[in-house]
Amino acid sequence: MELAASDSTMTEPERIQSGTIVKGVGGSYEIHISGKSTVLAKPRGIFRKDKITPTVGDHVEIEPSGDPDAPYMICSILPRKNLMIRPSVANVDILILTFSPVEPQPDFKLLDKLLILCAKQEIRPVIWLTKTDLDADEVERIRTIYQGAGYDVFSSSLDEPFDYALIEPLFHGNTVGFAGQSGVGKSTICNILTGDTSMKVGAISERLHRGKHTTRHVELFPVEDGYLMDTPGFSSLELTDIGLETDDVRLGYPELQRITGKCRFQDCRHTGELGCVIEEAKMDPDRLLRYREFVALLLKNKTYNKKPTGEIK
Repeated sequence: MELAASDSTMTEPERIQSGTIVKGVGGSYEIHISGKSTVLAKPRGIFRKDKITPTVGDHVEIEPSGDPDAPYMICSILPRKNLMIRPSVANVDILILTFSPVEPQPDFKLLDKLLILCAKQEIRPVIWLTKTDLDADEVERIRTIYQGAGYDVFSSSLDEPFDYALIEPLFHGNTVGFAGQSGVGKSTICNILTGDTSMKVGAISERLHRGKHTTRHVELFPVEDGYLMDTPGFSSLELTDIGLETDDVRLGYPELQRITGKCRFQDCRHTGELGCVIEEAKMDPDRLLRYREFVALLLKNKTYNKKPTGEIK
């Protein structure tokens, strides 16, 4: 995006403008002003003193700085709706969880962890299955499991990356991010949405059969009246590193709501307790195993209640 210069003719009330951080550039930040342009700004020193780091996705207020190298200064960061630590992005409304049935093989532990994270951060998850023409049966199996759990599941093939009419409504006033394994086509979809063919798209490593990590930075692109965030691929996500408590795990398993209040004990964790009626939830057996594994992990790890830093209140 083309950067605009500071306007010295603005009156005092006009000096303060609102915008969104779309990119970090070596201590400076590109700020998109809705309906106008993109400008370069540096944060006030008070943010460093308060140990607050501006983050892509932050809604900020800026004013002219008088510095020709960075014409604007970030004078305030508005309260964040949420903050994801890895990668570091703020104010995400929708997260499209992108996986493929093969090449690379789907990491269902990662998918379920991301669903837990979305629920905890109040982000709407949308599951996107790519390369559906490579294994249609596996795609339908995955779709049945996750749609049955109450999630939106979209799909696309190699020949038809996506249906724009299906995805366009997601961007109305929303910041939409992509997450998931590398090599499943996230950057290809982002290129189509933004018309940017410069974003690197890597090939699959035949030797490892794992997607190569090709997205190296986080950047926000205006799409419709919202933003698209292309985030680095996830190779792992540790529940113990994102401030989760044991009871948060069930947030990623809506099937458990079917048996609310039905077990013998109100605090039943559905991990084999006496009087548990988990079978009535009709949860996919593999999802149930993953749920129990995550609960056991957080119960064992005494540091699971570590809270992420960088919250702005």
